[in-house]
Amino acid sequence: MISGNLGYPRIGQNREWKKAVEAYWAGRLEEQELHSQLEDIRLNNLKLQQEQGIDVIPVNDFTYYDHVLDTAVMFGLIPERFGWSSGDKEVDLATYYAVARGNITAAASEMTKWFNTNYHYIVPELTADLQPVLTVNRPLAAYREAKAKLGIEGRPVLVGLFTLLKLSKGYEAGQFADWVDRLLPLYGQVLAELEQEGAAWVQIDEPALTGTLTPEELAEVQRIYGTLSGQRSGLNVMLQTYFEAVDHYKEITALPVQGLGLDFVHDRGANLRSVLEQGFPADKVLGAGLIDGRNIWKADVAGKIKLLDALKQAVSPDRLIVQPSCSLLHVPVTAAQEEKLEPVLREALAFANEKLAELVLLAKADRLGADAAAAELAAAERARQALQQSPARSSSAVRQRAAHAA
Repeated sequence: MISGNLGYPRIGQNREWKKAVEAYWAGRLEEQELHSQLEDIRLNNLKLQQEQGIDVIPVNDFTYYDHVLDTAVMFGLIPERFGWSSGDKEVDLATYYAVARGNITAAASEMTKWFNTNYHYIVPELTADLQPVLTVNRPLAAYREAKAKLGIEGRPVLVGLFTLLKLSKGYEAGQFADWVDRLLPLYGQVLAELEQEGAAWVQIDEPALTGTLTPEELAEVQRIYGTLSGQRSGLNVMLQTYFEAVDHYKEITALPVQGLGLDFVHDRGANLRSVLEQGFPADKVLGAGLIDGRNIWKADVAGKIKLLDALKQAVSPDRLIVQPSCSLLHVPVTAAQEEKLEPVLREALAFANEKLAELVLLAKADRLGADAAAAELAAAERARQALQQSPARSSSAVRQRAAHAA
């Protein structure tokens, strides 16, 4: 069993990302310096994961504003009012930020919630006059950077075609298949170039697969992955879902991909039941989302080990990756700096770095046995129990007010 991550916070340990971007917007930072500062943050994020001992490190999870906007811009999906033409190829930074924030002549694109989280994304606008084109292969650039500068064989991350279309607006329901036709060759080109570069895996994020799909939508998903599978042979696809359970488990596990990521935190037990009752394909890797990527508390590591033991009834350990339930972009970077908090509270916190440590611990306990990780497991349980027993978590006054409000 190995450990993996799905995405890392972009903001920086001391909000360096936010400060740099806002300084650029205010005209206090030149574009080249912005690129330099954000590169430092991006590489530091990767280096930290490498030093933590994470086996599968995502690349192209970093952004200058929003990962959905990045995907739309990568495929030239720029609304006409921003004055960009597909003949211009790469999208300049001024246009990129104009789509996100607006400018003196054009209103910004809509921003809305990323599924049921508090993260907001820029809604792509798909109109009939748009001509999609691959402006730049962002996953390829991120893969090359990590390998050349840090020696990391990263796993490129890409928002899936089905999810991208489900999150977009501007087209009629009956035009969904047409947009699949228009974008599918570009997705194929991205994957082909990654394969040619020597990438072993790509992570395609499809959280929209956790919803209830119509027969027509399910057919489009099958068409998308059937087509992409037929175009490559050396690049493995980790089809990553998160936030909820997969309703169409049988159909999704039958897709021609080499790995499937499932959320075992926010699935209300449904994904686990599906795996145990229906089995898991012997030719696929399971990305087991065991550590909550959206809360700030230490995990019940002992409970996660029991869940892993249950999963191993259906999946051999050599085909398991222990990972967060979703990208860690939803949590702060580290709890190490929370020095003003009460010790009991501080020790019970788990931000991104602490969650990575939990993943490494789970993989270690499985590979070497619980005895080899006994001290770390005991420390994690003490911190969790101390918080549970803290008076701050069992205030009678609060309980009385809550009961009265109910």
